[in-house]
Order: sequence, then C-alpha cells, then structure tokens
Amino acid sequence: MPLVSKEYASGSKTVVCTHCQNECEVSRRAMSIFCPHCRKRLILEDYAIKNYTSVRELVTCGDVVVEKRGHVRARIKAGNLTVRGKIQGDVTARGSVKIGKTGHLIGDLEASVLEIEGGAVLKGFLRIGGAPPAKT
Repeated sequence: MPLVSKEYASGSKTVVCTHCQNECEVSRRAMSIFCPHCRKRLILEDYAIKNYTSVRELVTCGDVVVEKRGHVRARIKAGNLTVRGKIQGDVTARGSVKIGKTGHLIGDLEASVLEIEGGAVLKGFLRIGGAPPAKT
C-alpha cells in the first residue's frame, strides 16, 4: 500500500503535503492544489524525466521517474522515485526509491524503502525507514 495516497470510491484521494506533512483530500484528476493547512501550492503530477534537467527544486506529491538518458541536477521531494539515469542532488521520498542497474544518485537520500539493483551507483548519506518527517 503506497504511503503517498489512498484512493477512495468517491473520486478523491488523500495526499500528504510536501511542506507541512498534513493530509489533504483532493480530486483524483487534480494536477495541483493549495494546501488548506499551510496555503502552499502542491503539485500532484507524476514526472518522467528523459533528458537533462537542472532546476533548484523538483517537488511533487506524485512519482518521479528518471529514465536511462535522463540527468537531473536538483533537490527532489517526491512520493516515490525510480532512477535509471543520473541524479545530482538531495532526495526525499515519502514512499520508495528504486535505483536501477544504470542509475546514479549522488546526494543525500531519505526514504521509507530503498531498492538498489546491482551496478547502481549511490554516493551520499542515507536515512531509510523510521518515522516520517515531523510536522512543522
């Protein structure tokens, strides 16, 4: 069962705010909302990164997949992360992080679950499992 969202028959799902860690109920079709608790914008989309991307921060309640030819230079906060390409930057995932055999992650990593295939490269400090980040 994913940690990021629970889907209900009513056409809505619950997501956890990436800023204040409070739960918010949203429509399944919503692409973004403003958190009713902290009033910050939440992106709900999934991202598939297929080429070079350099931004300050990539934040989503959805999933991020860095494809084999993808290269990201950014701090990433996501629901789940799959790395088949390269990431340079710190990563925080509420769910799982999967690093494929062609994946490279250089930066600190915090996640509930970590799965690494043989041949993957991971350089940085790890914090796996344990309690989710405290609410602020």
